[in-house]
Amino acid sequence: MKQLLRLLLGIIPCFFLACDYSPSGSHFEEVNPHVDVVGDIQLDNFPEQDTLMLRGSVNLQFNVSLPGRTIYSVELLLDKKSLGTATSATGQRQLQTTDFADGYYKLQLNVVGNSGTGSLADKAGAEGVQVYRTWVVYIDNTIPKPVTLTSVKAEDGSLKVEWKKYRGTGFQKYEIMRQYPGQQFTSVVVATITDPNQTTWFDTDYLGERVSYNVVTRVNGYYYNLYSNSIPYFYPKPQVLSSTISPAKELIITFSSTPFYRNLGSYELTLNSNRVFTMTNSKDTVVTTPANIFGEELHATLFTYPKSFPGASSRYEVDYAILSGLGAPWGPLSVEGLFGMPASGKLYFTDRGYLKVVDAATRHVEQQRNIMYLQADSEKQDVISQDGKILYSIIGNAVHRLHPLTLQTLASYELNDLLPEELYHFSMLDGVSNNNRLILRARNAEYYEDTKDHAYVIDMEQQKVVTAIEAHLSYSYSMISPDGKIISAADQVYVEQSNGSWKKLSLTKQEANTLTFHRASPLFFTTKGTTISFYSTTDGTLQSTLETERELYMPDTDPFTGHLYGSNSNQVFIYNSSTGQLVNKLEVAFGTPVFLYNNTLYSGNRYLKL
Repeated sequence: MKQLLRLLLGIIPCFFLACDYSPSGSHFEEVNPHVDVVGDIQLDNFPEQDTLMLRGSVNLQFNVSLPGRTIYSVELLLDKKSLGTATSATGQRQLQTTDFADGYYKLQLNVVGNSGTGSLADKAGAEGVQVYRTWVVYIDNTIPKPVTLTSVKAEDGSLKVEWKKYRGTGFQKYEIMRQYPGQQFTSVVVATITDPNQTTWFDTDYLGERVSYNVVTRVNGYYYNLYSNSIPYFYPKPQVLSSTISPAKELIITFSSTPFYRNLGSYELTLNSNRVFTMTNSKDTVVTTPANIFGEELHATLFTYPKSFPGASSRYEVDYAILSGLGAPWGPLSVEGLFGMPASGKLYFTDRGYLKVVDAATRHVEQQRNIMYLQADSEKQDVISQDGKILYSIIGNAVHRLHPLTLQTLASYELNDLLPEELYHFSMLDGVSNNNRLILRARNAEYYEDTKDHAYVIDMEQQKVVTAIEAHLSYSYSMISPDGKIISAADQVYVEQSNGSWKKLSLTKQEANTLTFHRASPLFFTTKGTTISFYSTTDGTLQSTLETERELYMPDTDPFTGHLYGSNSNQVFIYNSSTGQLVNKLEVAFGTPVFLYNNTLYSGNRYLKL
């Protein structure tokens, strides 16, 4: 047995020598064991960070790129403790930082792929390359504390907000929250600060009003709002203080300024929505403008804009004020209720169920009489003569003659006693002359289609009808001149002849429709465009014409000066009716009716001596 073993041992080397192989090179490829690895390893939610401050539950999202290689495994380790392995280039792992003590750790992302050498082992997957990236991780699960807001104060023309620096870890940003009245549950983020060392901020929008501030600290991994304490602040916003009218008829408006001059963009004062004044100097708080708007009060709106306006979070302040316009206050009484402006110095109104006598000198109501429910719902129930001595009203079912100062009934007349027919039940008083001729329209109670309404001229001294003209109650009107010699009814004009008859004048329907009696002269006038034509009330002949700057709406005359006046748009034009000269022109508030009496312009609540 020992010899056999020796023989076998002697033969084996010969066998290996006999099988010796020398490569020819035709089936051999040399491989380089040194390879270059090109790739990229990222945490998607921390793309640019090498040091991570983590708290709570953190989702680590990885993204691996190894071009030209097959990825075998991806593993996340925190201080060599595996957080999980994956075989795809992208994925995520949830890290519960509360499973670790607070402190510093090394986070490593290992990636294993094929070596890329091209060897049999590489192709068989038995050979590989490992790449990795590391981060420094600081885990801090201590509950963060909000910062303390220390002050809100005016400084250097702006509003300064200050707070203490955040001393914890994981700082992300400060958010400055601002809340105005009316935003009880809504604070607005007005600034975001990413520098943890910045602890001051200037509110460049603030221009006044009550406001409060908070600072919210955002911390990585902490999802609750870290609200600081709140500090309120108040400074009055710019407001309109006063308005005066100078002897030179200039309106001077004063408003308060803002001390936040660095924030101010501009003041903008608007009057009645059509006049705008803009100032950019914080101390420029007086506006002077011609005081040529008469009538209702001036509606003023003061806007105060910051320089940032109209930015997304910018805010402007608004103040509203009603200013005294041109003229002095009186009344108020409705101009629509004015039915008499005789030369006696008294004005006569119907106002909320009362007849009222106003003394034009003092503008006080001197006498009034309750006629509520005693007059029919008609247009015209009260008339007074131009000399102010004769006053009639329909009260109940009768025509009452009233004392022009006391408003007491002096006499009353039933319509059936005054008119030729019987059973009159509906009438309107249209005028009364200085010689006591009353003109009224009436309808017979036994009304049929062929029964006509008439305008009756009644001599009230004799209580008899002088003449009657067809004039519909609803679609017509009638007038009588102060001297009682001219009447107008149903778009026709008549002049009384010496024999007592009435002659129709050759005026067009348009001219007759615009006829108005002059309150200070024995004239009447008509309007056609911008031409005013004056006629004699004695014989109806043309006396003169007057050209106006614009066509006038409802022109009339002042019983004292004789000036003719009328309006167009928001302007009142006043002319000398004798010479045709423009005496005055004023702006009036939109939709404000006016009248001229004794060279004083009246609206319902203001008057202006011209």
